[in-house]
Amino acid sequence: MKKIGGKYYYFDIKTGYTKSGFVRSANGAVVRYFQPSNYTMAKGWLKNAKGQKWYFASDGKMYMGLKKIGKYYYYFNPSTGIAASGYVNTGNETRYFNAKYKRMVSGWTKSAKGELRYFGSNGVMAKGLTKVGSATYYFDPSTGIAAGGWVTISGNKYYFDKSSFKMVTGTKSIDGVTYTFSSTGIMTYSSANDSSTTSNTYFANDPKPVEQTGIKTLKNYLAGALKPVGQALYIWGGGWYDSTRIGVSPTWQSFYLSQTSSYNYNNYRDLSTANRAKGLDCSGFVGWAAQQVMRNGNSYTVVSGEIGSYYKNTLKWGTYVNQNYLSQTGWKVYPGDIGYDDGHTWIVLGQCSDKSAVIVHSTPNAGCQIAGTCTPDGDYDSQAVALANKYMSRYAGFKKYTYRPSCGNYIRRGNYMRWYSSTLSDPDNFKNKTAGVILQELFGF
Repeated sequence: MKKIGGKYYYFDIKTGYTKSGFVRSANGAVVRYFQPSNYTMAKGWLKNAKGQKWYFASDGKMYMGLKKIGKYYYYFNPSTGIAASGYVNTGNETRYFNAKYKRMVSGWTKSAKGELRYFGSNGVMAKGLTKVGSATYYFDPSTGIAAGGWVTISGNKYYFDKSSFKMVTGTKSIDGVTYTFSSTGIMTYSSANDSSTTSNTYFANDPKPVEQTGIKTLKNYLAGALKPVGQALYIWGGGWYDSTRIGVSPTWQSFYLSQTSSYNYNNYRDLSTANRAKGLDCSGFVGWAAQQVMRNGNSYTVVSGEIGSYYKNTLKWGTYVNQNYLSQTGWKVYPGDIGYDDGHTWIVLGQCSDKSAVIVHSTPNAGCQIAGTCTPDGDYDSQAVALANKYMSRYAGFKKYTYRPSCGNYIRRGNYMRWYSSTLSDPDNFKNKTAGVILQELFGF
């Protein structure tokens, strides 16, 4: 190859004649094209009568593979250099190049049949569960078509809206059946599986907290938190997939009824979706309880040790106080306070005049229950324990399971998240009432 008058030509090494057409280097790695009309080396785009296109760099080298030219990407056949159109598979990646300009497509595409596909900024077609913006979609692993309706993935059921194709979370009625989906989209409850007698027989005479009004108040928060008491057992990892559920899951109730007094949560620690749907652990309970008053479909479940920082810094719902602060303020706790440390979390229902506190939590002993702390100075014959016994003894499961109305010195344990009044108001003046009065107003006795 020689440069003459600013242009490049290729001369046959044997005959010395100028050559035209495609010329491959001796090692086969480089291909150039020389114009038949004047034998000059081609640069830039080249198009033949069939509409096939090639691109040659400033040094004449023919492009091969995925290349960016200007603002757009193109794919050139590694053997022929012809610019591709349609779907191109390279390894496990699929891209699409339009027919007219051969340019790589990104973003959403819709076929004449109405089939939706999504291509990332790198042109790769989405497959499987994929988050696009704030929504999650499911794209067929083979075709890339967005799915609408029911999809089973690794044994778990998901539902994708048939109009928007977005993954459904929270509670949704589908064909007359009510379903609940976790924050990750997994179906955790179907009303089609409900036992028609579960809540109308065994739990019929259990204490019932006042109905919530939908207003974000301390009273409504505590009323919601009391609903699974005596109806949900402790399950390792339980509630994390139910964090957006409103109300008590019939699955919790059914599992509660199916177990004997020798129930041991250690027999259910495989963290499968099916097991997690059977009850609540301490963090799952506290996160679920927040949803009962917030009711916005978001998940508020985090590990116990992170509750204070998450609720304060991320959600901006309140502040938190430590043991040093409590000791300087007479060990005062308030209804709605969330106690937590790295091993456990609980909700304060109210404090008694002896400074013991009545709490509600999910404990390995028997699941969701009301319990009383000792006084800050360690007296277990406290007013809170007496109140916890009074109310827990009214639940049908109290005689069956090993409930422990005395929970220990929780006031002198961990930190406490305290709600801002702008987050949960207190029109019922619960902050100035004793635990006994609060429980009477919540239960009506």
